[in-house]
Amino acid sequence: MGIPVEIVPVLLLGMISPATTLGALVLHTAEVLSGLTIAQTVRPGTPILFGGAPASFHMQLMSNPMTAVEALQLYCGYAEVAKHLGLPSQAYMALSDSKFNDPQAGMETGVGAFLAELAGINSVSGPGMLDYVNCFSLEKLVFDDEVVAHARRFVRPVEIRDDLPAGPLLEELIRDKHLLMSEHTLAHWPQELYLPGPMVDRTNWDQWEVQGSRTWRDRALEQIDELLGRYEEAPLPDALHAEIRGLISRTGLEPGATLPMLEGIR
Repeated sequence: MGIPVEIVPVLLLGMISPATTLGALVLHTAEVLSGLTIAQTVRPGTPILFGGAPASFHMQLMSNPMTAVEALQLYCGYAEVAKHLGLPSQAYMALSDSKFNDPQAGMETGVGAFLAELAGINSVSGPGMLDYVNCFSLEKLVFDDEVVAHARRFVRPVEIRDDLPAGPLLEELIRDKHLLMSEHTLAHWPQELYLPGPMVDRTNWDQWEVQGSRTWRDRALEQIDELLGRYEEAPLPDALHAEIRGLISRTGLEPGATLPMLEGIR
């Protein structure tokens, strides 16, 4: 139907794929290319995302951590392969294998988000996820929104903004004897200095107490209530709605019919 397809191999390093990063990368690439070939055979020109959800194999616990260092290497490696092939990439990053929103969750999510941005991955599927993608947490999602914002700010290109050559700027600062209210500061700080939302606590102790001594979870629940409370989705345009119904009708299915893949599952 022309709908973009993600080819997502789930390699387990050391269990069902080579334990080495390069060996796993070769197998991962082969699996994506096989999926791409099948998709193009069914419908030439089908849009494809070079995806993946690799994990390592924990030899002692027999678990499959998706945030293991080796898995993160593989994500970044296949992003380079995708660029070489001219394909957009997808990855299950910026998630956590932890069961709770704890320091482990923050560390794993933050590392994954920054690496995904640095690697140039186009579609990241992990924010909000916990427990080996078995759990989705709205509390984590509103915090991950800030994690992603920080990562995106970090990779924004550094550009010359009236600061090179430095002579005129230094002359202005020496003349006015301050920097906080200088023309250069007033002109550039709104774009240069990212101010996080309420999920990141940058208050001192006095400010925190005045604001109600709210924990991270208090702030998360407030954010969830606020976002859901003002969420409104406009109806689909009639033309788009008709196009979607047309896609279904061209499969031979009547509206409301059971999809073939669901037959027998009742």
